[in-house]
Amino acid sequence: MTETPTLAPPARAGTDLSPADRIRALRRTSRASQRDFGVLLDVLARPGRVRSLEVPEGTPAAAVAACGLLDVEVRTHVLTGPGDTEWGAALHSATSAPRAELPFARTVVALRPVTAGDIATLAVGTPIAPEDGARLFASVDALDGDGPHDVDLLLSGPGVPDGTERRLRVRGLEPAVLDALARANSAFPCGVDVFLVAPDGRIAGLPRTARVRAAEAG
Repeated sequence: MTETPTLAPPARAGTDLSPADRIRALRRTSRASQRDFGVLLDVLARPGRVRSLEVPEGTPAAAVAACGLLDVEVRTHVLTGPGDTEWGAALHSATSAPRAELPFARTVVALRPVTAGDIATLAVGTPIAPEDGARLFASVDALDGDGPHDVDLLLSGPGVPDGTERRLRVRGLEPAVLDALARANSAFPCGVDVFLVAPDGRIAGLPRTARVRAAEAG
């Protein structure tokens, strides 16, 4: 079972789409998949860098981002909130990705705000098979915004110039989630790679190698 989210999910249109329309919205062409794959690799290699994906109107951006990587061999779990269940079904139909319980999924797509409990349940792999650690697509409210509830994250590690920190502004990510992620990634090479995805298609990566801390207020 997954926890009840403590934050309201971002408002989305498209609730009146038919199942077939939802599948079509998520299904990626070879060209789109290649383009999205390049973006995903780039943001994971450069923690905190924000890029954008093309997201069809009314479609959950985290699902679109994940569809560029999913196929029949990738065990997948979709975390859904109210109104998201049909999108979860559409994601599996569009990609043929097999369903898996949260602890056994290689890819997890959070269509509602992710919780610390979710992070604690994810697979982190083993020292012999770190590639078995989960890859998480986490929905957030905004990236690089200027709202009063935005939080500045400071990132360092591989992909960030030595001796510096890269700043990433995020809205809709609880501090407890960052703490849980730090625990999940405390025994490298085991850990979880995270993509933060905003409704407008902006995306940033938090690889398991990144050191992440919230900037002090003021």
